[in-house]
Amino acid sequence: MVGSVRVGAPLAQVFDELLTANQNVLATAMRNVALQQDEMQARIDRLVKENAELRAQKESGGHLPAGAEALGPRPGPPGGEAPPGIRHPGVHAMPPTEKADFAFVMDRTVEVHSAPVHSVCIASTSEGQQVVASASWDATVKLYDYATRSVVRQLGTVEAQDGGEMGGLYAVAIAKTSPSVLACTSCDQKVYLWNQHDGTMLCKLQGHKDEVNGIDFHSEQHIMCTASDDQKVIIWDFKEGILLRTLEKHTKAVYGCTFLGNQPVDHQYLVATCCFDRKTRIFDMRDKRIVQQLSAHSDDVIGIDWSSTKRILATGSDDGTIAIWDSRTWRKQHTINTRTLEGLAENEVKRISFTPDGDLLAAACSSGRVLVYDVTKPQVEAVQLIGHTDCVFDVKWTMSPDSNAKILVSASHDHSTRYWREVL
Repeated sequence: MVGSVRVGAPLAQVFDELLTANQNVLATAMRNVALQQDEMQARIDRLVKENAELRAQKESGGHLPAGAEALGPRPGPPGGEAPPGIRHPGVHAMPPTEKADFAFVMDRTVEVHSAPVHSVCIASTSEGQQVVASASWDATVKLYDYATRSVVRQLGTVEAQDGGEMGGLYAVAIAKTSPSVLACTSCDQKVYLWNQHDGTMLCKLQGHKDEVNGIDFHSEQHIMCTASDDQKVIIWDFKEGILLRTLEKHTKAVYGCTFLGNQPVDHQYLVATCCFDRKTRIFDMRDKRIVQQLSAHSDDVIGIDWSSTKRILATGSDDGTIAIWDSRTWRKQHTINTRTLEGLAENEVKRISFTPDGDLLAAACSSGRVLVYDVTKPQVEAVQLIGHTDCVFDVKWTMSPDSNAKILVSASHDHSTRYWREVL
C-alpha cells in the first residue's frame, strides 16, 4: 500500500511497550497535578472559611480572639473589587506558565499611628524580643512587639517639654554596630538619635538645610549616611555626633542612600544614592569621588537597596520600574516593569527591600499593593499582596519568631503597618 510501511511483530511489540510506558508516566503526572491542586484548594477553602468566620464575628458586634486579624484585606473604597488573578485576599494566584514557588497571607494589621506611616525597620528590645519600629508623619516612632501584639515604647511626642518633640518623620533605622541606637529623619531638617531600649534621646544632628528623607548605617563602622531635599548626602560619626563628609553633585532632592557593605574590601567605602534627577550615584566616601553614575529611570528614583550576599543593587522609581545592577561591572542585569501587571498602568515604585539571601525583592507601591519578585527568575510574575487602602511607602523583611517563615512588614499612608507571612 502506498504511504504505508509494514512493521514486523518484534518492532510492533517495542512500540506497544513504549506507548504503554508513556501512558503510565502521563497518568502518574496527571494524578500528582490533581493532588497538588486539591491540596491548594483545600488550603484556600480553609483560609476563606476562617476569614468569613472572623468577619462575621466582628460584624455581629463580637470581638476577635486576642490578637487575631482577618486573613484578607479590609474592604476598600465603594465599588472596589479584588484585581484579576487574586483568588483569595492576600494570596497571589500565579499564572500557570510562570508560577512562583512562594506565597504570602496577611498575618495582621497594626493601627497605632494617627498619620501616614513612611518607614519601618526591625529591632530588638534589651530582653531580645523582636520589635518593629514605625516612623510616621504624626512625629512619633512606635516600637511594636510582634509576640505580645502591643506597643512597648513611643519615641517623640508633640507635647514633650524636654526637647523630645520631632517633626514629621520620613525614615527610621537601627545602627548595625550598636543595636540600642535608633535614628530617624525628619521634615524639620534634623536627624534624631534615640536609645530605643530606654526611650532617651541621645542627640539631634543638624547639618542638612532641608527635609531629611533617607538613612542607612554602615555594617562595621560607627557611621551613618542621610539623604536630603537639600541635594546632599551627609556621612556622620553617630557615636561622636559629628559630620564627617558631605556628598554633593546631585542636581535635585536626594531620597535614598545605602552603604555597600564590606565585600569585596573596597566596597566598605562606597555609598549609593538615589535622586530626583533620575540618577543613581556610587560615591567613594574617602575622597567624595563619584565612582559610577547609573541611569535607567525616567522619573524620580525613590527606592534603593543593596544585597550583600548577591552583590547587586536595586533601584525603584516613580516611573514604575525597578532596575537591578551588578556591582562587578555596574551594568544593568534587568529591568522589572511593574506597570505590565493588570490594573497597575500608573503604578509608582517607592521603597524596596531584599531578603537577607538576596533572592526576593519587595516593592512598596503607590497603588496600595506590595509586589514581591524572585530576582533570580525575572520571568516569574510578581506575587501581589493586597490590603492597604492607600500608597505603600516602605517594606522590610524579618523572620517569624516561631517558625522559619519569612515575614514582610509594610508601611502605608493609610496610617497602618501590615504583616505578611510566608505560606510554607
